[in-house]
Amino acid sequence: MREPLSSRLLFPWTERRFTYAEYERFLDRLAGREVVPLREFAHGAGDLALRHDVDSRLDSALRLAEFEHARGLRATHFVLNTAPYWNDDDFVPRVRSLQELGHEVGFHNDLVTLERVHGSDARPALEKALARLRGAGIEVTGAAAHGSPWCHRLGFHNNYVFAGWDEPVPGFPSTEVPQKLDPAEFGLEYEAYHVPHDVYFSDSSFVHGRRAHPADLPLQPGKRTIVLVHPCHWDASVAAKARRLASKVARRARARQPAPRR
Repeated sequence: MREPLSSRLLFPWTERRFTYAEYERFLDRLAGREVVPLREFAHGAGDLALRHDVDSRLDSALRLAEFEHARGLRATHFVLNTAPYWNDDDFVPRVRSLQELGHEVGFHNDLVTLERVHGSDARPALEKALARLRGAGIEVTGAAAHGSPWCHRLGFHNNYVFAGWDEPVPGFPSTEVPQKLDPAEFGLEYEAYHVPHDVYFSDSSFVHGRRAHPADLPLQPGKRTIVLVHPCHWDASVAAKARRLASKVARRARARQPAPRR
């Protein structure tokens, strides 16, 4: 879903409820639910699956993972090979620590973006990404399509690259890709948006212009529920959000500065 401009520019205020303390309170509400990673949920286990699309902040994902582990809860974290953190020196051990905490690690699929925007070939990009993770002992059997800003600008959906997961999505009419990939060929058993469920919640949704908050989700007994939480929206405090905004503004200002003459 396209994010309102006010949310992007004023997130320390509009996302003031998105603090780690509030997330811990949400997790406490899950006592009594059988919370499992999405891979197990897809095979019929559990009654609630916690899903995290790690779009930009692996550090925040690790914090959420620790809160979940402390309560005996297991989630699924989809890591993105087009995110800056993918190239960090400590990326692999940090992702491995997610698995060591009992969580599942999945592949956050941005393959059509790589093809359309960067001119890359999806097949070797997927092979390389999965080899890096699996070569480090990280088991990856699931994928989740990334909602890149380019998807909205160019009208494509990242699932269009995979045969069987490529049904046309309203609002994303550009379905053509150079080659369809068979998920089974890459050891991918499920796609997050194709897992059957009764109730689905995502904090990428907006209600009356405000980001949906998991604390407002009615937990209905007997309803198989998927809860998608993006770590990039969560911080220790509103002050931490303000510092993050200031840092982002400063980075963009530096990027706009002309290069010094030699």
